[in-house]
Amino acid sequence: MDVRVKKWGNSIGLRIPYKLAEKLNIGEDSIVELTASLDTITIKKKQNKFTLDEILASIPEDFRYPEDVADFVESGPVGQEMI
Repeated sequence: MDVRVKKWGNSIGLRIPYKLAEKLNIGEDSIVELTASLDTITIKKKQNKFTLDEILASIPEDFRYPEDVADFVESGPVGQEMI
């Protein structure tokens, strides 16, 4: 796919065609990483950094710890732990 590079302020820029942006899930506020090697520019979408609240909200209601860690997670203090 060919795109034309245009002047953008003191820099130059290119437009990412809608279908390609849609395919790669790149939106207006997406962050991308540019790397250069020889005569190639690689554009890679950076993964979103999730907040702790977003991560906790993604845990299903019916989540159960695996047996090998359940005893540890569900056990109470056994010494001078600070809770």
